[in-house]
Amino acid sequence: MSELVADVQSVVGRLGALENELRQLRNLVSSQWRPTTPATSVDHPYVTRVENILSGEPIIEGTRTPVRAIVEYWKFGDAPEEIARKLPHLRLAQVFDALGYYDDHRSEIERAIALNRMPADD
Repeated sequence: MSELVADVQSVVGRLGALENELRQLRNLVSSQWRPTTPATSVDHPYVTRVENILSGEPIIEGTRTPVRAIVEYWKFGDAPEEIARKLPHLRLAQVFDALGYYDDHRSEIERAIALNRMPADD
């Protein structure tokens, strides 16, 4: 029994040391990490453009979710709260900001929607 206790204590000690090493590594990486492609600021806090994500189409910052996707849910009748429920990685504020961006840049988003529309089967 005492061997088992000693083994468990040894494992716990090694796990603690690994956690410390992982924390140090995470801090080192995060302090040196810089995005390879800078985001382009837009006039909405949750909307951005990144050149190598969807060819620079407006997206929700920190995601690959295009503003047009949120707008299409809304145009199909979903309330912002329902959109946030269907896209659980987004917060309600992000959904509202995407809709505000659409209101300010309607022709741009309508063009993106048209370009990404699936052709109808004949």
